[in-house]
Amino acid sequence: METFSEQLKKQREERKIRLSDVAVQTRISMKFLEAIERGNFEILPETYIRAFIRDYAKAIGLDPDETIKRFDEHVESVKAASDEKNEEARANSAGRQINLSTTQKIGLGAAGIVILAILSYLAFSPEKKASVTRIDYGYENTQAAHQKRFDSAYSAAKAQADSSRLVLDAVDSVWVNLVIDDGRTYDLLMKPGTKAAFWGKKQFDMTIGNAGGLLISLNGHQYPPFGKSGAVIRNLTILKDGTIKK
Repeated sequence: METFSEQLKKQREERKIRLSDVAVQTRISMKFLEAIERGNFEILPETYIRAFIRDYAKAIGLDPDETIKRFDEHVESVKAASDEKNEEARANSAGRQINLSTTQKIGLGAAGIVILAILSYLAFSPEKKASVTRIDYGYENTQAAHQKRFDSAYSAAKAQADSSRLVLDAVDSVWVNLVIDDGRTYDLLMKPGTKAAFWGKKQFDMTIGNAGGLLISLNGHQYPPFGKSGAVIRNLTILKDGTIKK
């Protein structure tokens, strides 16, 4: 019996639609589309799984509502199978429990006393007492790490007067597909408090999941959120002069 994901892939192939064409139409990365067709849903951003599947269905000519219904049925069947497997494992584990005899319990108790005595000697003996060194591991702030990585990658573009600087500042979990100057493409899964900077000469094209969770600024000018929390904004273009196109 074909799985939900296998059915989706088969229906796409029957319509002779390439997965790359679906990626262009939906602005969803190939990595996520391939995950959908493999049934590897755990690598998808949990907030946007249903939105991605709905867009995939539209792109290949399926009814989005019916496809989501089938997906929900698939999730329920997987959960039921997992619960049944876990229950069986618990039952088998309970059946393998060892009933210790009184003699065995006494033996274990005696062994425990001996081990405790040895540990006490090692802990309090003046000659054997170990010194403890505390190690304070440095922590690099996630936001600073993002900023350092992106700014260093585009330091050359930064020096050019005709380049504009786009800053994405996540105040909630958000997914962003970004295309710079119709060339460089990025899929970003940003956690709250992370920030990323990019440089471009012409324009920035974006698709944003959870639009209310992202603050965008260009050359120091911050725009108000482009949508509400949970909303998916597509085909948003910010030109180098700050003009907005949707």
